[in-house]
Amino acid sequence: MDSPCDSVIGDRDLLTEILLRLPVKQVIQCKCVCKKWSSLISNTKFPYSHTCRLYHKYNNNPPPTALLVQNFADTKAQRASIVPLHANDNNDNKMFFHLDLDGCNYRSSIMHSCNGLLLWNVIPTSQPGPTSEDSRACHFRIHNPAMSDDHCVYLDYPVGDVDSPYGDDIFEPFELKAYLVFEPLKQPLSYKVILFGQMDPSVIYYRRRVEFKVLNPRIEIRLYSSETCGWSEVICNLPDGLRVTEGVYCNAAIHWFRLDHDNSLYFDTNRLCFDKLLAVPSVDDSCVKYFGECRGRLHLILSDTLEFDIWELEEDYSSWVARYRVNLNRMHDGESALWWNVSSNPFSVLSFVHRQEEEEENSMLVLFKDGKIMSYSLEDYGLRVLCKVYRDEVPRSIHQYFETLLCVGNS
Repeated sequence: MDSPCDSVIGDRDLLTEILLRLPVKQVIQCKCVCKKWSSLISNTKFPYSHTCRLYHKYNNNPPPTALLVQNFADTKAQRASIVPLHANDNNDNKMFFHLDLDGCNYRSSIMHSCNGLLLWNVIPTSQPGPTSEDSRACHFRIHNPAMSDDHCVYLDYPVGDVDSPYGDDIFEPFELKAYLVFEPLKQPLSYKVILFGQMDPSVIYYRRRVEFKVLNPRIEIRLYSSETCGWSEVICNLPDGLRVTEGVYCNAAIHWFRLDHDNSLYFDTNRLCFDKLLAVPSVDDSCVKYFGECRGRLHLILSDTLEFDIWELEEDYSSWVARYRVNLNRMHDGESALWWNVSSNPFSVLSFVHRQEEEEENSMLVLFKDGKIMSYSLEDYGLRVLCKVYRDEVPRSIHQYFETLLCVGNS
């Protein structure tokens, strides 16, 4: 008579249901158990089914499971840190993955993270000239760090349109922001890459003659679609005062918060056009401490004190609502209260994470202070050190990450 364990292993459907309920890391480990398990997990339908189960658990808007922190001081190692947001109590939970998949002659930086995939910008360490054939060695890489390096997708930099008055030069802005648009529940899997480039403000290209003039920065937009396998130029009306600054991707749109304007902007990645949000919340003597997304909602923190509100934009963009009142003077390390002096010991907000499972809420702020990345619970005011970084400077590259088994590269 077979044992219960043998019965489970022998029943492919039952084994599949068990594996679908495991976290991503454990599923990957299960591939090493035997060929049968590896074949089941490697089936093209399994990663999609596993991801659908994760998303449906959170009503298709899962919270991030980790932060990706790139350490710019660590130029030789070329690596980034994966900082889990919910980890064991030993606080030794910072993991690394390497960025130098193209060898030591390239430098990689994370541009954007979207639903488990990363968009990297890869440039040679010795920059080629704008007319050099090696200019096209610069490229983008799309990769899921939970999967092997064999699942990467490489995209060359876009080139200019030969029919354009700007000529056929390489798209080479002096300031570039790139965004990856990836919706994992849509089949077949597809993605877009959208580039906002701020071109040289002092040069005009016209009929291949160069004229030097003092101009406002020219903004150009490029779109790559996996469905067409090519780059195209996006032609649309650019808002007044638009600059290439860091935006926030949320619900198929890229949002910018502009405190010095009467309204904020968003770029619809489906309709490929700009639109305006409502006026900013009325808060006097405030600074933008944080602007980000979690579970399909935009969140904003305007403050220069230890007491502040976390604002949330309504789903229909009708108004900003103060969802949480935060007083960091109430935080404690499990035993005693902690006191900060903002003027002499400032802090930074890296992320706001809204979690809710089975009617139990466990939202948190992720803070940076004194070379430490910490989580602060908005329910019990507890402070927890997630990891330490090399320097006391605020990390310049922070991205939310949700771990999945999906990738868009070749299996």
